[in-house]
Amino acid sequence: MKEQSIIEGLSSAVAADWKDDPTYYDNADSWVSVFWNEDTIFRKLFSRLDVARIVDLACGRGRHSWQMRDWGNEKILVDVVKENIDICRDRFNGIANVRFINNNGYDLADIENDSCTSLFCYDAMVHFDHMVIFRYLIEINRILQVGGRALIHHSNNGTNPGGVYRQNPHWRNFMPQGLFFDYAIKSGFKVKEQAAINWGEHNCIDMITLVEKI
Repeated sequence: MKEQSIIEGLSSAVAADWKDDPTYYDNADSWVSVFWNEDTIFRKLFSRLDVARIVDLACGRGRHSWQMRDWGNEKILVDVVKENIDICRDRFNGIANVRFINNNGYDLADIENDSCTSLFCYDAMVHFDHMVIFRYLIEINRILQVGGRALIHHSNNGTNPGGVYRQNPHWRNFMPQGLFFDYAIKSGFKVKEQAAINWGEHNCIDMITLVEKI
């Protein structure tokens, strides 16, 4: 099927770009406070999730789930890069209730229907093609319980449609706010809140969206 081939190609391209970037991954943990400080919009919206069984989508090397290492919840870490998942296994060694999944970059096939209370994705989906995001939203809706919520950090870039995302500021893919809103509704979600985020010198280049399965 042509659509499937396109999605696989788009996912593979992003995975290749982030498979081995030592500068990025070596520095990533030092940026965690940008997301997790109590006064950030991410932290405020994250507090509205039921984290009992939470999925960390595109987890990288686990820097965000590491903030929950002492929590008693169940954490499912998912990433398309196998090396990242291997590092997460070592990093979380000895910590209970952590599951690791090396996925294909566009679905959550290894997670059961209606089995999770929440999902979050931060500092990753901003690079994903909108077709991949739509596929993921359908999958996220499938795995969440009714009333479960997802907190998604995505691009708000409305320029260069059809172009190469690496040519855009901060590698933000084409994904304007309204398109994400439309995809969320069509995937079976209610949009609870959207907030624009500045990144570097670019105002409102990103969005963070909280959705709820209905």
